[in-house]
Order: sequence, then C-alpha cells, then structure tokens
Amino acid sequence: MKARSAFSIQKDVIFAIFIREMVTRFSSYTFGNIWLVLEPLLMMILFMVIFGARGRGAYGFVEAPVFIFSAFLTFRLLWNYTMKQNFSARNGTQGLLEYRQVRLFDVFLARSIIEGALFIVVGLIIAMGLVWLGYDPWPSDLLLVLAYCLVLWLFAASFGMLGCMLGSFAREIEKFISLMTMPLMFLSAVFFPMSIIPPQYWKYLTWNPLLHAMELIREAWFSTYTSPVADLQYLLAFTLIFMALAMSTYRLSWRRVLAR
Repeated sequence: MKARSAFSIQKDVIFAIFIREMVTRFSSYTFGNIWLVLEPLLMMILFMVIFGARGRGAYGFVEAPVFIFSAFLTFRLLWNYTMKQNFSARNGTQGLLEYRQVRLFDVFLARSIIEGALFIVVGLIIAMGLVWLGYDPWPSDLLLVLAYCLVLWLFAASFGMLGCMLGSFAREIEKFISLMTMPLMFLSAVFFPMSIIPPQYWKYLTWNPLLHAMELIREAWFSTYTSPVADLQYLLAFTLIFMALAMSTYRLSWRRVLAR
C-alpha cells in the first residue's frame, strides 16, 4: 500500500476541520446557515439607519446601500471575523489537537479559508438582493478588488494568528483586541470616504493600515472615486511584517502554547 504524502494528509485534515467548524458554528442556530446572510444584512441595515443613509445619501458618487455594502461586508467578514476566528483558534479545539495528524496551524488555515469563502458567498447573495432592489453593486474592477481583499484577508489571518499565540501568555491581549474592534470600524473609513475628511487630519488617520485597505478596495470598486490617501505599499508592508511575526512566533512557541 502506497504511503500518503504529508500534503495529502494535511489537505484531508484541513477539510475535516472545515466541515467540523461549519457544523459547530451554525447547527445550533434556528435559522441554520441562513444566519450567514441575515447577520451582515441586519448590521448593514442598522448602520444605514444610524447614518441616515436614504436615497443617495451624502456620499455623492454612489448610492448609500452600495457604499455600505462594499465597505462594511469587507471589514466585517474579511477583517473582523477572520482575525477573531484565528485569535480564538485554540479555544474549543483542544480535542482536535490531541490527534497526531492535527496541528494548530491547520486550525488557523481552515478557519481563515472558511471566512474567505463566506465573504464571497454572502457577498454574492447580498449583491443579487441589491440588484433585485434596483441598485448596481458590482465592482468596477473585480480582479483588483479581489486582489486587495486577498491582502486584507492575509493581514487579518496573520494578525489573529499572532494574537492567539501571544494571548496564551498574556490574557490582557484578548481584552485589548475585543475593545479595539468597534473603534477600528470608525477609524478605518468604513462608513465614510477619506475625500470628505479635512486634509489636516489625514496624517493621523493614515497610520492605520486598515484605512488604506478600505480606501484601496473602495477605489477599485467605484470608478468615480479616487482616494487621496490610499497607499498599497504601506498596507503590503504591514501585511508582510505581521505574516513574518505570526509564522516566527508560531514556530518558536506552538508546543508551549498547547501545553498551557
């Protein structure tokens, strides 16, 4: 009998974790997988009401529902969910990690893939709903949007992975990350374009790499919008730094983390 390769074993392990995570996360809800669409949709409606987004709103270059759809869904699913799922990867998976074939990195990878896939599926469903309502939610440059989303996804996965590794040594990190989630949503230009912010405040807000991700995605999504501050090199630098830190920290301390 031919021995299986390490890649083949890891592929099956990640697929098994993928199925387990999907069943665990959504089987307990009454609406089941429908909640995948309902949760971001309800949140989008809530924020449209809060910001008074009716008709074309105050954005000028695009209808308010499309504006919030393009930014909120990206921030919520790609950044927030991917980061938090990786950050809590060690919680609730102790039983899995007792199997010799399963590594903590497999859990990180499976959870990141789930969030990336959910972003695409949920985005398509809500986009078709917006089309039915008479809006045009499709990106002007789809490939460029996906490329920027990929960078944001890698940044979120790396940030969550690094937070998980460091959080096992200092529980305060978990509280800090939970507290910064909501302020980051307002500091990352999710509900407003940077073109409406006075230039004297740009130098403070642009320290945030998530703001650059939101602005780059918005610029690629809407042909009528040009960001005054978006910097791809800045975002890539942060992504590569956090990827290197996450991988280094994992390689040096994964055994110690599992032993705690």
